Amino acid sequence: MLGGLWGAYYWFYKLGPIRHTCDPQWASTHSAAEHWAETQKSLRRGMWFHDDAWTIGAYGDKAWMEWVLKRVKPGTTLDGCLGGDPPHADLALTDISNQDAGPKVDDWLAWWQKNKTKSQEEWIQDGFKMRGFIMDAPPKPEQRPVLLEILGNTETNAATKIQGYMRYNAFRFLRDSGFEPVGYALSNSTASVEIKHGLLQYAKRQRSCPSALGLGILTFGKQGANWRDLARPLMLSLQFQVIAYSLIFVPLLLGGGLIIQSFRKKKCPVIPTV
Repeated sequence: MLGGLWGAYYWFYKLGPIRHTCDPQWASTHSAAEHWAETQKSLRRGMWFHDDAWTIGAYGDKAWMEWVLKRVKPGTTLDGCLGGDPPHADLALTDISNQDAGPKVDDWLAWWQKNKTKSQEEWIQDGFKMRGFIMDAPPKPEQRPVLLEILGNTETNAATKIQGYMRYNAFRFLRDSGFEPVGYALSNSTASVEIKHGLLQYAKRQRSCPSALGLGILTFGKQGANWRDLARPLMLSLQFQVIAYSLIFVPLLLGGGLIIQSFRKKKCPVIPTV
């Protein structure tokens, strides 16, 4: 019995979220936001899988940076599939911070002690600054060409190559500041090859990660919540659903009971004879 309960615990609770995200049918009928929600559920249940690092890096924020660093083991490394603990966590941390402290946990913990009071946007700005790119948050219109050049960088030389995490954050700075690529291209027909390549890369990333998904959006890209944003947590809460189903089924059951009761034969009272 205990063995069966243990198996049920792992199958339904621990492995429940990953069984959803790995199911093609489930993935085809659920949004990216629901996929991220299941991934977070899996992570909080202690199940970090190989590809989770990329998802955390793309959608995670400062809170997730802290969450990861609270669970790493000093003296270990984070790179690789088997050697990392958790695997590839260094990729998640570089995407979130726009900086690279290396594969060693101790170096990331030292980085965190130095930078934990800063916002994620400040981390990203610092990462750009290390490469000589000064950026405001949100970026000014005159800074957009530099972000496009970062995004469109095709250098392979180690000294001039722009790393993937920096290109991703250049995309986010553009996207979340309301950048309009078509209007920019039309008004800058003489743009450099690097900028044109950056526009192409922006379009590719925009298709896979548009701002409409609401995932990985930086603070300056978050608009005021509309009524759907405010209502969603309420509509999905267990308490709200219990109340809603109660208002549906309790009246139906009571009404059905009254109808059945009305069809039952009533006994006529016996009138005593004098």
